[in-house]
Amino acid sequence: MNKAPYYLFLFIIPFFLLGCSMLPTFNKEKEEKEVAEEVEENNEATEVKEVEEPEESEVEEETTEEEEPESLHTQGDYDIYIGGEVIETEDKIIIEGESNLIPGSRVVGEVSVGKNVRYFINPTVKDFDYLADTSEIVNDDGTFYMELEHPNLDQETEVSVKFHFDGQQNDDVIRHYGDRGQKLEGPYIYKHQGEVGGRGPDNIYQKAEVKTIFTPEKEKAVRQFKEPDWYEEIDDIGDSRVWIEVDEINDDGEYFYVHGRSNLIEGSRVIIKRQNQEAEAMVNPDGSFNFKFDYEYKEDVPFKIVFDPNDYQWNIVEETYGAKGQKLVGNLVETNEYNNNQTIVFEIEHESQEIDVPDNVELEIDGSEVTMLVPDNILFDYDKYELKKEAKETLKEISKTLESSFNKKDLDITINGHTDNKGSKEYNEKLSKQRADEVKKYFESQLKASEIQFTTEGYGDTKPIASNDTEEGQAKNRRVEIIINLK
Repeated sequence: MNKAPYYLFLFIIPFFLLGCSMLPTFNKEKEEKEVAEEVEENNEATEVKEVEEPEESEVEEETTEEEEPESLHTQGDYDIYIGGEVIETEDKIIIEGESNLIPGSRVVGEVSVGKNVRYFINPTVKDFDYLADTSEIVNDDGTFYMELEHPNLDQETEVSVKFHFDGQQNDDVIRHYGDRGQKLEGPYIYKHQGEVGGRGPDNIYQKAEVKTIFTPEKEKAVRQFKEPDWYEEIDDIGDSRVWIEVDEINDDGEYFYVHGRSNLIEGSRVIIKRQNQEAEAMVNPDGSFNFKFDYEYKEDVPFKIVFDPNDYQWNIVEETYGAKGQKLVGNLVETNEYNNNQTIVFEIEHESQEIDVPDNVELEIDGSEVTMLVPDNILFDYDKYELKKEAKETLKEISKTLESSFNKKDLDITINGHTDNKGSKEYNEKLSKQRADEVKKYFESQLKASEIQFTTEGYGDTKPIASNDTEEGQAKNRRVEIIINLK
C-alpha cells in the first residue's frame, strides 16, 4: 500500500516535466503572434502615414512658392524697397507704387519740369518750370496709389517718390525708422538737407527715393521705377587727398551730359564751369556725380569741375575738409591768393562727343545710363526674329556711334527685347530673347576688335512703356532697348 503512491508519483513526474517544457514554447508562440499582430498594425499605420506625408509636403512646397516673392522685400525691413509704375494719361500722371514700408508710412509723389531739376541742393518752386506734389499713406500690403496733374510740357519731366522724415510721419513710423531716417538702409537711400533749418547734423536726414525721367510724347507712356545702380564701395571716401575722374562728356546737340566720380563724401556740392556756363550737382552715396546743362559749341574751351568747402556746404563737409579747405592736399588743390582758401579744381581738356543715332531711334540719357530705343518693326517682321535687310543699316549706324561717341571702349551694353501682350507669356519671353540675341550677334560682327561686352535679356510683355489697350501703344511696346552703362 505504501508502494503504490510512490510508483504513481514516479509516473506523474515525467508528464509534469513535459508540460513545463511545453509552456515556454506556447508562451513564445503567443508572444510571436502578438508581436506579429503589433508589427502588422504598425505597418498599416505607417502605410497611412506614408500616404499622408506627400500631401503635407506638397502643401508646404506650394506655400513656399507662393510666399517666395514676398521674402525678397520683407515688410518692415530697414533695407528699403520702393518700386512700381508711372502711367501717363491725357491729364494725369498716375503712380501705382509698391514697397516694403510699414503700414501708415507717408510717401510723397512729385512731378517737376526744368532742365536742372535734379541738381539743386535746396530747390524751391521758382527753380522749376513746373512743380507739383502729393502725399499718400502706405497700405497694409505696402502698396500706394497717387494721381498728379500732368504738366504736358515738351520738356524733361521727372517723377519721383520719396519717403523721408523732413515732414509728417506718425509716431510708429518714427520709432521704427528713426526720427531722421537714420535706420534706413540699401541702394534707395540718400542724404538730404531739411527744408527748414541750417546745415548742421540735426538737419541732415536720410530718405528713400526712386525716380524716372522722360520727355512726354504724343503717345502716353508707362514707366517702371528702377533700383539705383551704384559703384562698388570706395576705400578712401572722405580722404583729404581728393581725386576726381570723368568717365564721359557727351551731348545730344541740346545738352551736355557729364558723368564722373570721386572720393568726396556724399552731399558734397560740386560745380562744373565752362566759360560763362555753370551747373551744380551733389555727390551721390558712391562718390558719383552727374551734370546736365545747355549745349554750346565752343572750340578749345575746357571744362572745370570745382569743389569749394566754403561754398554753401553741409557742416559735415566743412568738418571733413576744413571750412576754408585747409585740410585739402594733393595736386588738384588751388589756393586763393587773397584769402588763402583752398579749393579742388579738376580740368578736362577734351571736347564732348555727340551721341548721334538714326532718326527712327529714340535716345534717353539718365546720368550714367544711355538708352537707345529701336521699334521692332524697323528690325523684324511680325512674329519673326530674323533681322530685316533695312534693320542692318540702322544697326550699322548705331555700331559706328558705339565706336566713336563714347570715351570708354570697354563698355558694358545690355540689349533688352520687349513685346506687346498678344500671345502667351512664355512665347513672348522666348521671342523677345531671340530678338535681343540677334541684335547682339550683329553688333559683334560689326565690332570685332572692340572690348565692348554684350548681355541680353528677354522681358516679353512684362515692362510696357505704353498702354496695350491701343494698337499704337502695342506698337510702342514692341521694341529693343540698347542700354549703355557708362560705369
